[in-house]
Amino acid sequence: MFSLNPNAEAIANNHDLLTQILVRLPVKSLLRFKSVSKGWYSLISDPAFSCQVFPDEVSGLILYNYHKLDFIRLTDKSISRAPTLTHLNHHHPMRLRILRILQSCNGLLLCCGTFQLPHFHDAYCIYNPTMEEFVELPLPADDHHTIFLSSVAVSLAFDPTNSPHYKVVGVRVVGFLQDFDHEPTCLVYQIEIYSSQTRSWRLSGNTFIAHKTTNFCGGVFWNGAIHWIDECNRDASLYFNVEEEKLQTVPMPSVPAGWEEKPHIAYFGESRDHLHLIQQYEPYLTQFDVYEMKRDYSGWFVKYRVHLDAIRVAFPDDLNVHSDFSCYSYVIFCVVRKANDEDSYMVLHIPGKVIEYNFSDGSFKTIFEFDPDHNDDDGGFPFQPTFKYQVAYQYIPTLCCLSNV
Repeated sequence: MFSLNPNAEAIANNHDLLTQILVRLPVKSLLRFKSVSKGWYSLISDPAFSCQVFPDEVSGLILYNYHKLDFIRLTDKSISRAPTLTHLNHHHPMRLRILRILQSCNGLLLCCGTFQLPHFHDAYCIYNPTMEEFVELPLPADDHHTIFLSSVAVSLAFDPTNSPHYKVVGVRVVGFLQDFDHEPTCLVYQIEIYSSQTRSWRLSGNTFIAHKTTNFCGGVFWNGAIHWIDECNRDASLYFNVEEEKLQTVPMPSVPAGWEEKPHIAYFGESRDHLHLIQQYEPYLTQFDVYEMKRDYSGWFVKYRVHLDAIRVAFPDDLNVHSDFSCYSYVIFCVVRKANDEDSYMVLHIPGKVIEYNFSDGSFKTIFEFDPDHNDDDGGFPFQPTFKYQVAYQYIPTLCCLSNV
């Protein structure tokens, strides 16, 4: 009969000491050690343990366009291998036809897939690329698949520092209002919530009215709430407190003096528990401000000022502008906050390259170059390319076990 060494047994039974040892191991070893015992499985799957292993920072960016995936490392720490989506395709090789990433939230990805069997249908799923685990979400019992997915936008709310469980907030169109021209300007919505704890959907609150331009498909989770931007509303946008289930308005930054035109929302996202917004005004597209929301929602303030003229000089053929279109060829992927704010930076995509721009001193460097066969297709207008990757999804490693939540 196997006998455990007394010293090893003492360590195995000492939760604090065992934790200090395990947090120093690579992810590959941790995944293997989950099978040692139920106690080790529970410890390694605990979100609190995951937060100790992985700092609250973005380790990389996932770029995904249907069947093409690229991964950009932003740090050499915590990543033993680049995340992939192959596990989803291999798990259902004959079922999954199309996969779309909708959102990343603290290590989990909210995806929408088109499945072939037992019949063609769409379904949402939550995927942990670190653990290569996913769960398919049920649809509300009284809904037909195609009707539900065509009329609802979903957002993921997951905060491992507060709970191992996640919620999905769905915003469904249930009606519309018309103006005098008989064109619907506002829509009537209903919020529904899926909880991983109950594994079911339920209605939340009463219906509400919002402008049809509110981007419910671009929800950002921050401060315990899902936030949505209405690009056509200069005064306010919406946020929904997930725990309190309250819908409230959040003010938008004031338009600079002398500007009458509507700004373009170039970026809206969260990093290291900070909510950021970038608005751009033509023709000054190489100079803009990065706003941050105050935690009490009293307003936005300018956190960083950006000047990209040096990048334009360094890459004149890539970051170009045409005087008739006032259009620069770049896409802002994300704002990355660091523990030392002087190290915080912005990631932007120019044709063929990904650039890291430091907010503190304006320095920049190329951090990723696409394969030679990667081509950003021309858009519908001259000097206005359409990038193959318009959105980057933050990758934050997490050991959260979806089968437990």
